[in-house]
Amino acid sequence: MNTFLALAVMSVMGITVSASTHVYAQPDKKQLVVGQLQFLTNFHPLIQVNNTKRLQINYGLLPLTAFNWNADNECILCEEVPTLENGLAKIVANADGTQGMRVQFALKKNLAWGDGKPVTSKDVAFTLKMANDPNIGFSEFNPWVRAKSIEIVDERTFVLILPKVTPGFASWDQILPEHLEGPIYSANGTSESYVKQTLYNTDPTNPGLWNGPFVLSEYRTGTRITWTPNAYWPGEKPKLEKITLTYRNNSSALIQNLLSGEIDAVPVSPGGISFGQMLDVRKQRADLNFQTTAGTNLERIALNLDNPIIADVRVRKALLMGINREAITQALFDGQQTVAHSLLSDTNPLFNQAIPRHGHDSDAAMKLLSDAGWSPAKDGICTNKKGDRLAIDLTTTAGNQTREQIALVIQDQLKQICIEVKPRFLPLQKYNGEVSRHREFTGMIMSSIRFSPSTSPRIALGSDRIPSEGNSWVGNNFSGYSSAKMDGALDKFQSALSAEEKKSAWADIQATFAEDLPMLPLYFYSEAYVTVPGLKGFEQNTFDPLMIWSKNWYRE
Repeated sequence: MNTFLALAVMSVMGITVSASTHVYAQPDKKQLVVGQLQFLTNFHPLIQVNNTKRLQINYGLLPLTAFNWNADNECILCEEVPTLENGLAKIVANADGTQGMRVQFALKKNLAWGDGKPVTSKDVAFTLKMANDPNIGFSEFNPWVRAKSIEIVDERTFVLILPKVTPGFASWDQILPEHLEGPIYSANGTSESYVKQTLYNTDPTNPGLWNGPFVLSEYRTGTRITWTPNAYWPGEKPKLEKITLTYRNNSSALIQNLLSGEIDAVPVSPGGISFGQMLDVRKQRADLNFQTTAGTNLERIALNLDNPIIADVRVRKALLMGINREAITQALFDGQQTVAHSLLSDTNPLFNQAIPRHGHDSDAAMKLLSDAGWSPAKDGICTNKKGDRLAIDLTTTAGNQTREQIALVIQDQLKQICIEVKPRFLPLQKYNGEVSRHREFTGMIMSSIRFSPSTSPRIALGSDRIPSEGNSWVGNNFSGYSSAKMDGALDKFQSALSAEEKKSAWADIQATFAEDLPMLPLYFYSEAYVTVPGLKGFEQNTFDPLMIWSKNWYRE
């Protein structure tokens, strides 16, 4: 099957939409049913974190700060965002002559867990203690490990002590309840043991685990979870009385349930229906709401650089140049997903316009493969002088129609340049566990990653972020990429405070990335949801999950 025929086949794999039924799930405007594709097997908010988990946890457990729809960092659990200008953040001299930081926060007044216990500075200290335990392995989106110690001023006020100057000093993730999780952590000193015993997995409906406007009140494995208002939330009360996340095995079922009125809202991939399905529905159901905005979520292919075939940068560049990303985004997304040439979109003011873009060029790709010692055999697949076959696995998540389609198209496109691609579709738990985080793949894996203004690209590119048993499998450097040049550029980024320094550091990171291609950038997801009419306050976001502001949602 040639590329264009494969793309045509993909288009007919979408669903047939009936425009006859306009029934909606909740005549009760105080309730909302949200369709989801992937049920979480680990509900802990700070361990094995991915974009899917972030979309499901933030109804009930809020980060200290977050970037809103205007890309402004705002306090979520605190009173005021620390800055150098307001004096809540200070650069200080360390004992060894280097520079560090002191960053002061005050928690919101009357902030409480869902069991009525106050959220205090002791909870922050407990979270920080766990984060700095190398046996546990916390998230690296806005990592707590940036702070090595804490000074507790009073029940609500604390100072984080950072040994290094970092531009993300005002961005911090969720806080854990010391009164509930403290004893469990003390009794379970490894990540494997703790994850099995944490209340987030053994008793997720315990209200004391949640500090946001909602608490998780119902949990049915693989089927649904329900969020209801937190009686102790001190801020503006939620306008909805119930938000139910209901799960389906595939994206076609999600969209059919939306059309039949069983669900009120559904995310567009990742974690929901495909972008192509959304476009198909939009053509025939103008009564629904289609909320989209340009995104920053990068769909990428990580490459196992331990594989001697992929270790050759010429092969990596040939792989990228053999993939027609423009054709994919046109066929699947009606051209509405931006082709990625680096870690940042080329519309981002920090994008380095000088980097090579490695566009689709089959002839140039074949030349690179020839230079690397590969030539087509009788069956059209390349071999080298040793008789090795140019065959590479491509693994991604099962049930995600968009990724499954893209994997099949990439298989067809790379066959045109004598590369045999073998797609594998795995359940989310297996994919996120041993396959990606334990790096038990031999070729390529496809997933997404997002770099907010506070998240260092080190999580995916730093040589110290290669997941291993020694670091409790933390980090998103699934490729196993190690480069002194890149590490130097990342160090430069992590000490950049001014806009000029940050832009210079990003330029170096992107230049080294383009030279080495440790992973293959595909495109940037548009942030999108399909919802029933009348859902308001549902502000799309480009950096942090919109669920953080779910208390603002209401239905007319």
